[in-house]
Amino acid sequence: MTLRARLTMLTAAAVALAIIAAAAVAWLLVRSSMMDEVDEELLARSQQVDRIAAAARVPGGGSQPELQLVEMVQADPVGVQVIDANGSTYQVTFEPLTSALEGAQLPEPGPPGQPQLQTLRLSGESYRVLTHSAADGHSVLRLFQPLNTVEATLDSVAWSLTGTALAGIALAAVLGWMVSRTALRPVERLVSATEQVAATQDLSHRIDVEAGLKDEISRLGASVNQMLAALERARGEQRELVENASHELRTPLAVLRNDLGLLTKSEEDPQRGLSRQDRAELMQDLDAQLVALTEEVSGIITLAKGDQHDEPSQQTELSELITRAVQRSKRVNPLVAVEVHAEPCTTVVHPAALERAVANLVRNALQVSSPNSMVTVRLIQQEQEVAVVVEDRGPGLQEDEIPRLFTRFFRGSAARQRHGSGLGLAIVAQAAALHGGSAEAANRADGGARFTLRWPRR
Repeated sequence: MTLRARLTMLTAAAVALAIIAAAAVAWLLVRSSMMDEVDEELLARSQQVDRIAAAARVPGGGSQPELQLVEMVQADPVGVQVIDANGSTYQVTFEPLTSALEGAQLPEPGPPGQPQLQTLRLSGESYRVLTHSAADGHSVLRLFQPLNTVEATLDSVAWSLTGTALAGIALAAVLGWMVSRTALRPVERLVSATEQVAATQDLSHRIDVEAGLKDEISRLGASVNQMLAALERARGEQRELVENASHELRTPLAVLRNDLGLLTKSEEDPQRGLSRQDRAELMQDLDAQLVALTEEVSGIITLAKGDQHDEPSQQTELSELITRAVQRSKRVNPLVAVEVHAEPCTTVVHPAALERAVANLVRNALQVSSPNSMVTVRLIQQEQEVAVVVEDRGPGLQEDEIPRLFTRFFRGSAARQRHGSGLGLAIVAQAAALHGGSAEAANRADGGARFTLRWPRR
């Protein structure tokens, strides 16, 4: 069953319950009002119980008692029954009440002055019966008010309310269908748009959302548009990563292939054999290319994972982490001194990701530093955040290139002269985002560059 059909049925059912409840309450109110009117008339007549009883006992019979009784009760037809102290019964009734009273079990009278009202079913007819004892305590008056007129009126009201209820339910079903159709039209557009994206794989498609609307459907459409934009951006980054990775990996693979080919030919042809020095240089170059290729692949894998790190966060001593990162990076340029200023500091981080980021910053600083120069690494602790600052005394940064330094595969003009893939600073930015922080680059006033990795304390 479609959502539109379910909404229509629920709307019709809710309105039906409301109409049925209202109709039932209306019918009960009408019945109560009519019965109250009948009771008030009977109670008003019961005030003349002594006169009615006296009229019923007029000797000689004939029509005189009936005329007096009818005049007293002032209703037609109303059955009257009077029972005196010796048990004699005087009554003015009508058919079919006369036959219905024969052998009928009638209610017992209450104390004098306290009339009783009851509804009785006699011979298939309903009567409202008032039983009242006279003030002298010797006579009992019963008035019988037939309820056929009341029941006919109530039946007519019931049929009218039933017809109104059915018409209301039908109208509610139609209106519910129209409302659900109007309300679900944005959902249908949303479904059509998502189906189109699924069929065409076109993530650039967007859903039309009316500006200014803040309802749930509009918010859902805006959320889907944001999701499509994020997917499109992720696909573009993935495509860019693959294209750049294939381009960057091509060079070390080509060098490895050439070196291995040269080594293989020298082994196959003794006349073209390599000297010991050439062979050592060739093996050294192969080792360097393998290291570079390993670092390249590791960086690509790290960037491809994005923020999906399996490494849990844990309490880590940052000064020890920075020392390890410096030690693993010093071999890049052993002639450059690295000065570390880091007081003990323990906080919650992803240690492997953070150590890799600090090592990349130190490695970049060592690569641009001249021999006998110095790289400074500082751990800055503040109340709300922690920062690692790496400073070098190299040529500095081009101002127009600073905004792009943390982009994947971007290499500044100074870095293009040396080996590298342009992934190091992108990995730093990714580590900063993982910790809810940021990575910044700037030039030092005294020359060189300053890179800052900061993140909030947790």
